[in-house]
Amino acid sequence: MSADALDAAWVRTWAADLTARLDAVLAAFDTYYPFPPGQNEVVPAGPGRDGSPAHAGLPGDLPTFYGVIDEVVLSDIGNAFFIHPAGGVLGDRVELGAEGGVVGEGFGDGFGEGFGEGFVFASDGGGILYASGTDGGVYRSRTASADSEFDLVADDLRGFLERLGDAVAQFAATRTPTAL
Repeated sequence: MSADALDAAWVRTWAADLTARLDAVLAAFDTYYPFPPGQNEVVPAGPGRDGSPAHAGLPGDLPTFYGVIDEVVLSDIGNAFFIHPAGGVLGDRVELGAEGGVVGEGFGDGFGEGFGEGFVFASDGGGILYASGTDGGVYRSRTASADSEFDLVADDLRGFLERLGDAVAQFAATRTPTAL
């Protein structure tokens, strides 16, 4: 395991740090906005799931992540951001081309040589999708559609989660959304 690989202890630390950043935003929420905050939380995985292979069919480090965290809901951060509940991710597949673009409709019986499968695990409030590829990379759709082309935004899930944490910190400090 490389020093950059995701492990359960790192995910727990990331979740605690993200929760602290959310608490900072929510503590001052009514100072900036004329409405109450929506749901903003890191939802832990259920009992007995820590480190379990329950989502072993998912690519990269998603099984490790979902062993600790079930979902992340950031309704009031930037334009909103969501890491979807673990249970629905296996059904949301996209086909990624060698260059990170969607290469066809439907999924048929398999994928051509040089292509990978991506599993949509996150989205933002505008419908942009984030998929974890079988190569471990995290890809972002160019438009609010699974038929969109996807671009690599992080080499691995850890890098993506670090970017998400930085975006929440940026928003907490400035109330300015940051694209992932």
